[in-house]
Amino acid sequence: MAESFQKPRAGDRALSVEEAQELVLAEVGLLGVEEVALAAAHGRVLREDVAAPFDVPERDNSAMDGYAVRAADVPGALRVIEDVPAGRLATRRVEAGTAIRIMTGALLPEGADAIAQVEITDGGSDVVTVHQPLAVGTSVRRRGEDMRAGSIVMRSGTPIGAAELGVLAGVQKIHVVVARRPTVAILSTGDELVDLHDERTPGKVVNSNAYALAALVRETGGEPRLLGIVPDEREATIHAIESALACDFAISSGGVSVGAFDFVKDALDALGADTKFWRVAMKPGKPVVLSRVRERLYFGLPGNPVSSMVSFLLFVAPSLRKAMGRVDGVLPPTVLTRLTMPLKSSGDRRTYLRVRVSASEGELAATPMRAQGSGVSTSMIGANGLAILEAGVTSAAAGDRVPTVLFSTVC
Repeated sequence: MAESFQKPRAGDRALSVEEAQELVLAEVGLLGVEEVALAAAHGRVLREDVAAPFDVPERDNSAMDGYAVRAADVPGALRVIEDVPAGRLATRRVEAGTAIRIMTGALLPEGADAIAQVEITDGGSDVVTVHQPLAVGTSVRRRGEDMRAGSIVMRSGTPIGAAELGVLAGVQKIHVVVARRPTVAILSTGDELVDLHDERTPGKVVNSNAYALAALVRETGGEPRLLGIVPDEREATIHAIESALACDFAISSGGVSVGAFDFVKDALDALGADTKFWRVAMKPGKPVVLSRVRERLYFGLPGNPVSSMVSFLLFVAPSLRKAMGRVDGVLPPTVLTRLTMPLKSSGDRRTYLRVRVSASEGELAATPMRAQGSGVSTSMIGANGLAILEAGVTSAAAGDRVPTVLFSTVC
């Protein structure tokens, strides 16, 4: 006898996106930490406060190539008594009527209180003429201007990018305490799926979700573990989910809707899962599952490619960021963008439409992708935002401003 369709469950209310995100983040705890060499810290999340062990700069120094002078002596001609390149100290003191030729970064000689940059001089070697008056402190970088000894220069929870690496190197931080990368098990359910090297017979589709989700996990800072395709069988689904619990998080795509062969819900029940929600009032991605199974968080995502990726961006990525200790930017930012073309929606629930956001004439412009179906995987290529049309709104005209979730860099 054929399997019956899934029946509604008690309390099976579709949550708002905000309610679902709140529930997700409430379930996420912090991962452990590890110490890595500074060169390996790029892209990680800092999990210690870092204090400067010394002043940066260590002493007043020159911000320009030019001449160290006394401001009271210029404009006028001065005798050049020494050359000081960066990394060397002056051996003489700047007295009245003298100057020391100095390069950017060199420590300010004693007696000097300003730098005459070479562009306002005649560039003389033995005698230099400074053509303009200078205020005390001109082109001087003051001691501790960047960092003061003992001050916290970077807080725990900071993502480490290029600028952060530069600061950590500047305070000679050889090793850094960072969050452990979360491991994420990825399952794909469905008898219709084949893998890359399998024969694609009629009715079969390639398991593209696993590779897209793995890439999203890496982009978020995690380590994906591809566990393969799970057939549409209850026992196989139970076994696959049990295997996935060896990782910090588990994700499946497909098998969470109301189809007769969607077994993820039954498998989670059999494993004693504490399921937080089954549905979210959004399109694409209405069937989304969040369960806690044996101290692990399990996300059941829809099978359609776009639905799967959108659900990851809204729910899974924030959970990984929080687990690594991110303080700011856990949820993707929402900005206002101006549409370059009209958008349409059925209006039955909040709809997320793929757009390409760019900076244009002082504001953010959003250009809709050519197709918006949840199965049109190519609509994610080039998209970096999700324009939002709320429930009850069926259209937005070109020129309208709409809230847009950014999930990648504005082009």
